[in-house]
Amino acid sequence: MLDELLKGDISVEKACDDVLIDQIKSRIDNFRESHKSYRTSQLWFQYMDMIDILRRFIKAERTGNWELHLQTVKDMLPYLAASGHNLYVKSSRVYLQQMENLKTTHPEVLAFLQSGHHVIRRSDKFWAGLSSDLVIEQVLMRSLKTTGGMTRGRGMSEGQRAQWILSMPDCAEMNNALQEFTGVNYGTSDQHKEGGESRRSRDCQDLKTFLSFLISRSPFVEETSLRNIETGVSADKFVNVDNSKELGIKILKSMDGKKIDEFSFKRKEQATILSAKSAIKVDDDVIIVDSQLLFQRFLAASNGIYEDQSEIFTYELCSHPSSMFDPNGLMRTAQKSSLADAIWGKGDCCAFEMSENDETQYVIDGGSLLHRIHWQSGLSFGEICQRYIDSVERKYSKAIVVFDGYASGPDTKDATHQRRTKGIIGTKVSFTDRTPFKSKKEIFLANIENKQNFINLLSAKMVEKGIKTKHADADADVLIALTAIESAKTKATVLLGEDTDLLVLLLHHADVTSNSLIFKSGNVSKVNTHIKIWDILKTKLLLGEELCTFLPLIHAISGCDTTSRMFGVSKAATLKKFGEHDFLKTQAQLLCNANANDDVISAGENIISSLYNGAPYEGLNVLRYRKFAARVLTNKTCVQIHTLPPTSNAASFHSQRAYLQMKMWMNKDNLNPCEWGWKVANGNLVPVKCTMDAAPSKLLNIIRCNCKTNCDTKRCTCRKNGLECSVACGECKGTGCTNSSKTVDMDD
Repeated sequence: MLDELLKGDISVEKACDDVLIDQIKSRIDNFRESHKSYRTSQLWFQYMDMIDILRRFIKAERTGNWELHLQTVKDMLPYLAASGHNLYVKSSRVYLQQMENLKTTHPEVLAFLQSGHHVIRRSDKFWAGLSSDLVIEQVLMRSLKTTGGMTRGRGMSEGQRAQWILSMPDCAEMNNALQEFTGVNYGTSDQHKEGGESRRSRDCQDLKTFLSFLISRSPFVEETSLRNIETGVSADKFVNVDNSKELGIKILKSMDGKKIDEFSFKRKEQATILSAKSAIKVDDDVIIVDSQLLFQRFLAASNGIYEDQSEIFTYELCSHPSSMFDPNGLMRTAQKSSLADAIWGKGDCCAFEMSENDETQYVIDGGSLLHRIHWQSGLSFGEICQRYIDSVERKYSKAIVVFDGYASGPDTKDATHQRRTKGIIGTKVSFTDRTPFKSKKEIFLANIENKQNFINLLSAKMVEKGIKTKHADADADVLIALTAIESAKTKATVLLGEDTDLLVLLLHHADVTSNSLIFKSGNVSKVNTHIKIWDILKTKLLLGEELCTFLPLIHAISGCDTTSRMFGVSKAATLKKFGEHDFLKTQAQLLCNANANDDVISAGENIISSLYNGAPYEGLNVLRYRKFAARVLTNKTCVQIHTLPPTSNAASFHSQRAYLQMKMWMNKDNLNPCEWGWKVANGNLVPVKCTMDAAPSKLLNIIRCNCKTNCDTKRCTCRKNGLECSVACGECKGTGCTNSSKTVDMDD
């Protein structure tokens, strides 16, 4: 039917009356109804409704349809109200009321508008209507700013403006005459760049790109949470943007019967969005504001309130600890490989002579192995498993493959999985070894049940072929490293993997008296010939027993999969300081031996302070202010909040998360994550960022008043919060009201 419509074989009216259209609409309605409880789907349905309103509004303008114009403006009102476009709401509502009254007040004007004259036409074509402001831009402003216009050196004096305006009719007649003479005019020539072949080709390509993006990140999945399909970040419970229409209708109802100039919109009644800018709470009111702007506001507001400004630096002064968390709320990602590079640069770590033979034991990271083999669509799952088996048998005579476990419960790597998958949750697939694979590997493995079931199938097939396998309950790094170390007690062993975590674990747990223990990548690349082949025993002797003991702590506190990177603190610098500073070694020993949270927090703060070049036992809160003051005096640009060390409160949770991860790597994982810097939210473990307010209550409650009276009632925001009015106040300016100590004497 679409092809017939495009070819002109059937009319639009006939196509719209076709029963197929009703069937399509019915299927769409049923699909929407089945996804009512899924918030991300609802958000996208709402977006589609808004696009439909915009398309109908454009249609009303282009075709001069007055009734459709009024209806679409009315349909826009709830969304405008919910999004905080307050002036648009007020003006549009007054506009609609006036237009609805035209039937009784000015019937002749109504008839004029209903005949299509609310738009301006430059030709008599059906789709040629233009709104008045658009015509002003296309005609008057275009003429002003192009060749021959007033901004091109002619001047803007009154005489020049009059001459230019009065000459326009004659110029228009000359222009029309030239168009008629040449046979090219605005009514017949192609005037829209969107209609050109190159533009239509680019639009088609953009559409394919967008559809490809949606295939891997479909918002229409069976998931109750609200998430960003690009970043995978899930919304907090206060985000209600998916309910914008209902919120807007509620706001519009509250406007009924009130004078337009006296009605005030309340921000807490409007939609709250999931934004890159984070939020703070002031008197239970969620306020979304940029972290750097918030920092500057707090500093400006603290002048005159605090004699010692260092007091406010015990607070983060922004919505979240920006030194450890990105603006989207996720932990700052560490470059884990930089630690391996720093260790490699310490000296000779390379295994020059590889004496691998039939007796060499290979231990393979199953997670890394999964990503090495390409899955061809159409092959059965059994055939895909056979490809893995063939690869292992061809390259390694004796192999043990160790797989991760993917339990359904919360895990400390939930945040990392979210970042890597960007929130994509693949559809669950029921399969056997004979089931053909008809999806994309990444999408299939994005579902943890699919991944675990495939690992179980692959492991069973490997065991049938004589390949040993092991399964961890969760992350397999510790099991992989310990398997390799145990094997090295009796024979030369090679561990095949890519993760820096494995290198850290091998160096920490390895016995220097064992047989040869090699760590190398399992990915053989003809392009990259500089693959590091680690001799673990040689490297451990190079670093020393003490530094290898602290490696799990060094790796965890400087950022790994379960801890955040601290801005400005590199892994190379951390490794160097732990090797040189006795104070750091002492604090590291205290942290490693600690059992109580308070001991971990105390030692952790001392370590973090030292990593930021603080003095021994100098608290982070003091260091923050000292760093800020020094940079204000020396920097050529403004001080960015994320460049300052974290507060003691934020660092305490980072220290606890680092301690938990260190103990897990030391094979002592019987600790409860919720007692060590984590909490459960929406079924996942998420890091506790900070438990203190963004700033002192005195600063949080500084909101300038706009009192039209004398600021003598509790309606005055300043008085309500126990503060005097200031120069920031809209009307009184902090001088001419009863809530100010400053008075202005007026002469009679």
